Amino acid sequence: MRRKLAVLAVAVFSLFGLSVVPAAAAGGDFAPPGCFGERYGTLFGQGVSVSCFPGEGYGYRVIAQCANGSAFWYVAGDFVPYGFGPAVAECAGALLVPARVVAYRVDEI
Repeated sequence: MRRKLAVLAVAVFSLFGLSVVPAAAAGGDFAPPGCFGERYGTLFGQGVSVSCFPGEGYGYRVIAQCANGSAFWYVAGDFVPYGFGPAVAECAGALLVPARVVAYRVDEI
C-alpha cells in the first residue's frame, strides 16, 4: 500500500512539474520595448534575431539562454550599432539532442 501511495505521489508531483515548466519558459517569448525578435530554426538548434529602434547608447546585442535536455547555457551575440541590422544568437545542439532558445534578453551599450 505504501508503494502505491509513493508512486501516486511521484506521478502527481511529476505532472505538476511538467505543467509549471512551459509557463515559466513562456516569459522569454517577448522582446523588450523598442525591439522585436524572431526565432528561427537551424541545423540541430534554434536561433533568435532581434532588431531594436535607436535608444540610449551606441548599440545592442542579444543574449540567448539555450537548453537541450537538462543542460542550460548562454550564447551572446555580437554587438550591433543601431541601424545596422539585427543582433543574432544561435543555440547549437547535436543530432539526438537539438538545442532550443528558452529565453533571451537584449543588452545595450
